[in-house]
Amino acid sequence: MQRKALRVSFLSLTIILAIYFTLVVNLPILLHFYRILTSLDNYKLGFAFSIPLVLIAALNFVFTPFTFKPIFKPFFCIILVVSAFASYAQLKYKIIFDRSMIENIFETNPAEASSYYNFSVVLWVLFTGILPCVLLMRTQIIYAHGFLARFGLRLVSMLVSLLIIALVASLYYQDYASVGRNNRTLNLEIVPTNYLYSASQYINRRYLTKPIPFRKIGDDAKLVQKAGSKPTLVFLIVGETARHQNQQLQGYARPTNPYTSQEPDLIYFSKVSSCGTATAISVPCMFSNMPRTHFDNNVARNSEGLMDILQKAGVSTYWKDNDEGCKGACDRIPTQIVPTNSDKNLCDGETCYDAVLLKDLDKLIPNDGKNKTLAFHLIGSHGPTYYKRYPKEFRFFIPDCQRSDIENCTQQELVNTYDNTIRYTDYVVSQFIQRLKGYEKDYNVALYYVSDHGESLGEDGLYLHGTPYKFAPDEQTKVPMEMWLSDGFVQANGIDRDCVAKLAKTNNYSHDNLFHTMLAMMNVQTKEYDPNLDILKACRASNP
Repeated sequence: MQRKALRVSFLSLTIILAIYFTLVVNLPILLHFYRILTSLDNYKLGFAFSIPLVLIAALNFVFTPFTFKPIFKPFFCIILVVSAFASYAQLKYKIIFDRSMIENIFETNPAEASSYYNFSVVLWVLFTGILPCVLLMRTQIIYAHGFLARFGLRLVSMLVSLLIIALVASLYYQDYASVGRNNRTLNLEIVPTNYLYSASQYINRRYLTKPIPFRKIGDDAKLVQKAGSKPTLVFLIVGETARHQNQQLQGYARPTNPYTSQEPDLIYFSKVSSCGTATAISVPCMFSNMPRTHFDNNVARNSEGLMDILQKAGVSTYWKDNDEGCKGACDRIPTQIVPTNSDKNLCDGETCYDAVLLKDLDKLIPNDGKNKTLAFHLIGSHGPTYYKRYPKEFRFFIPDCQRSDIENCTQQELVNTYDNTIRYTDYVVSQFIQRLKGYEKDYNVALYYVSDHGESLGEDGLYLHGTPYKFAPDEQTKVPMEMWLSDGFVQANGIDRDCVAKLAKTNNYSHDNLFHTMLAMMNVQTKEYDPNLDILKACRASNP
């Protein structure tokens, strides 16, 4: 005997969905709201009870236009499943889905995306997204009355929702305004409107707006290197997800920099800010001539950058990547994305350890008398699978967290795992320095390392990165930066290394400095160069 399908009117089902989204899918924002209330000295009980009521009314208003018969079931099935993923990310990692986070998601490669999947995610999505979708598909939706009557009922339902919101606002407007003013991320936490609105912003800006004409910069670039001096070789290393709080060179109590700390000529910069809190923003920004405060990724995507100018000036450029690509910074120069099966000892078919970037390095550095900039993009400390970023012999801090659902590890295990990634990155950077020393006979050599952004490890309930910059904690925006300047390099460029080391301890720097400092380090003259953003200028005997 076949079981009869559940029969529900389209308006009732819309309200049921609004209630479900409020109490289940939006559990993270409800918990956030009530954490805020419990931190207050006093609050009105009615205000606390009104929060889910307002959310139900608001979602009913938003959902109602999508209740027409041809789209009802497919639309809400998709929304249920996608919202389950979003809800999990917010509940476990406190991720906020603004436009920059959507951009980061769209530009994430499959290998990186797969690192976020674990049994907890599967269970959450199964029970809060897929099963409700199955139940919805098996439900018979009743559409009584004629088309105009149904249209009128929708308008009435939406009007009632607005009246409920207006009534609550008349009673508790000051309470909502106060909480909202002091917690500005709340409007970005309501599922599904948060990611739908942010995704529409991203798609409109990326694909639907009038294309920006491609911008060429630095056409006047030329080398101004002293005649008869050796060519310059600089390794520019873009770190990944390393934060300055866990750097031994920053004063961290644990030995996370045992290798580079043995280099007497290494300079560590103590106060450095990133351009963004995700790779998709920070990498194009640091290679752009736009400062963070005026950075526009659409403009950067349709513009030349640092590597283009160096190439125009006659510098031999190359980009070697072990992460998720250069985000446009290397599109017009020779580039290699390291295959994830390129070395049986350093790769597992999904990712490679960063030491793979040292492989076949000599082939990129022929003794041809040309200045060279080789950029290396590390996978560094990219989470949540931190344990996959370092070989077994680098499991120095134990016990570590050998899983991707990091919220289920102890805080000490998580920190141990992350610190192991920092220690391994330190090893890789030290190996690059050793390689540079081997080229000192033929080149004036230097190394410039900076991470793209930091990482949250559970502080204030936040994990990973990607929090909107204006709300992001220091753990996500303060990054390590290092320079290693050989004797030949400082002598050829008239640089006082002790002066640089002194300023590195006291001055504030950021990703904005990279573009201009690299131009000067490579002896490239162009009107795009801003001496005020050149880190080394104050310690140089004469301008290049």
